[in-house]
Amino acid sequence: MKIYFTSPIRGIDQIEDHVRAIYEVIKKLNYVHVDNVIARLDQGRSFYDKLDKGGKITHSSYFDETIDRIKMADINVFECSVPSLGVGFQIEKSIDYNKPTIVLYLKGNIPHFLAGTQNDKLFLREYTKENLAQVVSDVIEDAKHSADKRFNFFISPSLLSYIEEESKKFDMTKSAFIRRLILEHKKKGK
Repeated sequence: MKIYFTSPIRGIDQIEDHVRAIYEVIKKLNYVHVDNVIARLDQGRSFYDKLDKGGKITHSSYFDETIDRIKMADINVFECSVPSLGVGFQIEKSIDYNKPTIVLYLKGNIPHFLAGTQNDKLFLREYTKENLAQVVSDVIEDAKHSADKRFNFFISPSLLSYIEEESKKFDMTKSAFIRRLILEHKKKGK
């Protein structure tokens, strides 16, 4: 299983050891990291200097690579004890892509805005230095159960044409359109 894990890079002196520990726990649980946040931590300020020197092209490349990794991962994990617009944007993208999305935060540093989010794919978990490994292990197990499952079926050409037309109208994939229909039907049944 592939996991994308990241955190803010700047201003994290108080949690850097925790970020490194989370990375190692994920690795010890035999998941594949699709990104190396530790390399960026080790580069520190020079990481941003390289981006700035490269200009728009380098920034665009970094953005595209990050989005590709979020899409590629089975589960996305974010350490959010320190506020970050960039990490917040990545969390939103992860949720948009319907990925199981884990938000970890050190006790006493709850990300208040995210705490109000209602989404079955979002897992918000508090940890301490003492229980970090157990929390990470448990929440990944929980998130694995929320991953989408593939379901194939046969339909007539006319139904397929209808689904294609309607999904284009709403600017969504055929799968997203069918999911929406099912969810609407499910709500009516309650």
